[in-house]
Amino acid sequence: MCHNAAFGEAQDSLELGSRNAVNVVYGPNFQTIRELQDSTGCKLDIARGSTTLKLSGSNEAVSDAMARVRALLNANRGFDMTIDNSKVGAVYGKGGATLRSIQDRTGVQIDVERGPTHATVSVMGTPEASERARHMLQRAIDGEVELGPGEVAEDIELGSATAAVIGRGGSNVVDLEKRHGVKVNVRSELQVARIVGRPEKVAAATKDIEAIVKPILDAEKAQKKADEAVQSGESAWQVTPED
Repeated sequence: MCHNAAFGEAQDSLELGSRNAVNVVYGPNFQTIRELQDSTGCKLDIARGSTTLKLSGSNEAVSDAMARVRALLNANRGFDMTIDNSKVGAVYGKGGATLRSIQDRTGVQIDVERGPTHATVSVMGTPEASERARHMLQRAIDGEVELGPGEVAEDIELGSATAAVIGRGGSNVVDLEKRHGVKVNVRSELQVARIVGRPEKVAAATKDIEAIVKPILDAEKAQKKADEAVQSGESAWQVTPED
């Protein structure tokens, strides 16, 4: 903490570390930060785009506010979850509906940061709220989504074409969702894609996915037949004809 003698006030700062932590300090509609300022007499400020909290006021006010902010953050630690980029769409949901629903129903703050191949989902909230959010996120990732009015779900077996459907860093999934206005969740371990949305949009997205899958599976079948033919020919050649 430093003291500005010219203005007779103390100043301090705290690096919050993430946008989620910033949102926890702000609170819904900036209610939390206002209450902190009103109850401590300390001025709290976070510059746009920054994760550093600046505090100014009397020594007592700054110390009190700092202690309360630290306690608030300690009570809202949450967790980080690493997911494949192809699952980001499942976390957001159509138009961000799934993400908003989880935040509204649990009271947690959720931030998603994409990397080259994987994304980090950061959750901040009370232990109880964070645990509820964890289960809801996992259900969304696993494709256990609630259908909206008039929506349908279609499952497509992808087989060896799974990686091609996902695309580099989930790019194909993102493109399909944007182009058709559907939600596409690919379960790589099961080699299955689930498409959720209005029937006509699901049908259009299914057609596009099948256009990716069919040539790959057809080529795989053709190769398998060729291999079987070669093996069969080798076996026949190896048999010595009787005199």
